[in-house]
Amino acid sequence: MVSGIDDRALILGYERVLVERELVDFLDHVFIPDPPPLGKGSVAFIKWPHLMKLHEYAEGVGPGGVLPNLKARKLGVTSYFEARFTWMGMYHENAFLPVISQGEVEAKKVIADCRFIWDHLPEHLKVDLLIDNATTLKFKGGGTIEAFPATAKAGRSFTGTEILLDEADFHEEFASSYNALLPLIQDTGGKMFVVSTANPDNVDSEFRRVYQKSDNRLFLGYFDRPNRNDDSYRQARELASDDARFEKENPQSESEALAPPRVRAYFDYDALMAMQDDLEEPKEYLRGVISIWQKPIQNGRYVLGGDTAWGRTGSYNAVEVFDWQTGLQVAELHGRMHPDEIAQEIVNLHEMYNHAYMGLERAGEGQERDGESVVVVDKVDELLGGCSCSGRLYYHDNTSRVPIQPGWQTDGQSRPVMLEKFAEAVRYRSLVIKSRWLRDEMMTFIWSEKGRPERAKGAYDDRVMATAIACMMWNHAAYPKPLRGSSTRYPTFA
Repeated sequence: MVSGIDDRALILGYERVLVERELVDFLDHVFIPDPPPLGKGSVAFIKWPHLMKLHEYAEGVGPGGVLPNLKARKLGVTSYFEARFTWMGMYHENAFLPVISQGEVEAKKVIADCRFIWDHLPEHLKVDLLIDNATTLKFKGGGTIEAFPATAKAGRSFTGTEILLDEADFHEEFASSYNALLPLIQDTGGKMFVVSTANPDNVDSEFRRVYQKSDNRLFLGYFDRPNRNDDSYRQARELASDDARFEKENPQSESEALAPPRVRAYFDYDALMAMQDDLEEPKEYLRGVISIWQKPIQNGRYVLGGDTAWGRTGSYNAVEVFDWQTGLQVAELHGRMHPDEIAQEIVNLHEMYNHAYMGLERAGEGQERDGESVVVVDKVDELLGGCSCSGRLYYHDNTSRVPIQPGWQTDGQSRPVMLEKFAEAVRYRSLVIKSRWLRDEMMTFIWSEKGRPERAKGAYDDRVMATAIACMMWNHAAYPKPLRGSSTRYPTFA
């Protein structure tokens, strides 16, 4: 009998060692709240594949690093971090684990959930609590979990082992708290997890800028949770009272999560969503800056639009090439290059695509007339001196008897016109967009609070402007329209 008791004690002791060592083993013993009337009171934590992916990303964050996580609702992400912090608090001496939540109520709920997890652990895995109140759990020989409502001063006077900013896109003081907390983990080699669904009321948020600029970011969408399907999505959407909010809380893709609400989107929202089926990875890459979806066809006709302003810093050089007859996007150039380099690459694309008709921005709105974009256009014009084609570059003063100003001029009058041409082509599905990067820029091109169409803060619009210029070139290109009854689809840009 004694031997049996000793054997069980040995097994429990071994299990304790495993659980202390590995969070994944600890998760097998975790129960989380499942409140009635629909819930059972408690339910076992399930190691769904998307949560194990989240775990891999969290473990992969280096010292002083940040993991931004954009997600759909009810994926178990917050439960994972509550279990993670409970595990670290119990088994990691002197660990300090701040949780920054949207408000005081949300902050206290995190502590209550961690307390629930601790309370439902097997006795041999528990560590005694020294402090147990609405905002703090402190473990004997371990660490401390402390919850703070999101304010500019939240947690900034502490040193965090791991820090969780939960529902960060809804924090009114996110920028202040994030920038104040970041040095704390960088000085100590800690980690920060910035987690949120998208706030449908704030398309220009600091959280989204942090997320989009991160090379180590993770998106988890509606369908990542097992047993969700098209029927469950449709049924949930039909029950929702706010369609825009439902889309942001249950995004199917990263671009959908980052897209502005319908009322702020500049381009037709349904058309942007429908583009998803056309997007493809490029068939070929050239010299690290050019993406090819379709090579030129014999006797094919093409138009090319380019935004070449501010090429070395800030914005990028962007060039978009479309089939003039079908509206199919065939190639894209994107990068930061010296004016001479970008000029040569544009001429290369021009020649490759059967001497495509080109519209290149001469100078952007508000830029100096002798700026970098002017240098590029003039250099292209110079290089075309040895080209076999003629009349394939748009001139700003094209109505003059002897045009002398190569390039498209974007200003207060032409900008609204070119963007509306692009928006019209999107509404009527006249363009077939293949570039995921272009579509993503279109998703973050919005009506500002001043009623002006422009990129959201932190986003880029180089591809958007290049495509808008290409749309203006349709009626300037020296190509005859296809004959009536032709099988070729002629885009509507009139």
